[in-house]
Amino acid sequence: MPRHHQRTAAGPRGWAAALLIPVLLGAGCSAPQAEPAEPVGEAAAAQEAPPAPTPVADTGDIVDLPVVFTVRNQNRTDVPCEPDGKEYRVRGHLTAPASVLEEDDPSVTLYLHGIATGEWYWRLDLPGYHYTRQMAGLGHASVTVDRLGYESSDKPEGLRSCIGAQADIAGQIVDQLRTGEYELEGEKPVEFDRVTLAGHSNGGQIAQIAAYTFPGIDGLMVMSWTDLGLTDQALQRFLTAFQECVDGGEPAEEADDPRGYVHYDPTEQEFVTGNFHDAEQEVIEATLPLRNRHPCGDMASQLAGVVVDRAQVAEIDIPVLLLYGADDARVQGQAEHEEWFSGSPDTELVVIPSSGHFVGLERRASEVTDSVSAWLERQEGQG
Repeated sequence: MPRHHQRTAAGPRGWAAALLIPVLLGAGCSAPQAEPAEPVGEAAAAQEAPPAPTPVADTGDIVDLPVVFTVRNQNRTDVPCEPDGKEYRVRGHLTAPASVLEEDDPSVTLYLHGIATGEWYWRLDLPGYHYTRQMAGLGHASVTVDRLGYESSDKPEGLRSCIGAQADIAGQIVDQLRTGEYELEGEKPVEFDRVTLAGHSNGGQIAQIAAYTFPGIDGLMVMSWTDLGLTDQALQRFLTAFQECVDGGEPAEEADDPRGYVHYDPTEQEFVTGNFHDAEQEVIEATLPLRNRHPCGDMASQLAGVVVDRAQVAEIDIPVLLLYGADDARVQGQAEHEEWFSGSPDTELVVIPSSGHFVGLERRASEVTDSVSAWLERQEGQG
């Protein structure tokens, strides 16, 4: 059950509040100016740069299995939005050392992707950039999913998904990981004793909301998200995409898919300059065909979530890791955001140099996995 009261659908006034928040932000909480993005890819390679991350050795001990979670598109958070209440299937993968899955009290981290990506952000099929395989090589179990409305998972009408419901679904998946009530291809589902929740970009906001609403989450990782640190570039992209949503949006992927979806970045070039700072050209080229449209309802409710976050993030009473790229063109204000977590017994802020919004796909990606691994080891050792 949620930590807070179960709420009912917000109704038209809730949507009106969500639509007014961009105006309020522009009037009273202006975002910091972002410097123009530095060269990426081949241009950045001409400058002195760290070596690409080293891929983990393939010892044959790593398992990588499809998982399926049956969830309800409902909203029991305090973020005002109206999902359709229907049952859907969310698909992803469990990646881990086989030995971890045989432990008496195994631990796992559930990773949520951001608004313009999918599960692929954690599973890019290039040596050194497959995040969950790298983490498995460091001894950690990970579950990644395509959130509702993305890629392999089911797709509702775009306006019937929302940030509160995405957080509710994350809470449902956490519960299922603990009880083993999910599908694991070819194996008996593992019942995990400890579950950490992580989110990248607006997946970080979703993870925050889940953490202050639902029990059963042992640790929280917020990557490349700050509630009041959106740059001018990010706000402009938001408003452009939001206008497309007002005009009805597009199908999720295929022509016969539900409508009400939109690209956050209208063009490939804007996708690159908004998300990368110092990345290998091979990485950039691999991501371009993968960029996703997102449900318009997630965008419409995102800023309403900021208001609720401001009031309730301080109620999060579990350890928190905040991780960012120092040259993120989307979000700034990392230290200020850490101060919001005043109820946490342990917060840690990690800023990776010369890295952008897609901090896990930059040349310093190994610093991301090393930092996360060290933090997880400390938390699990104290558990």
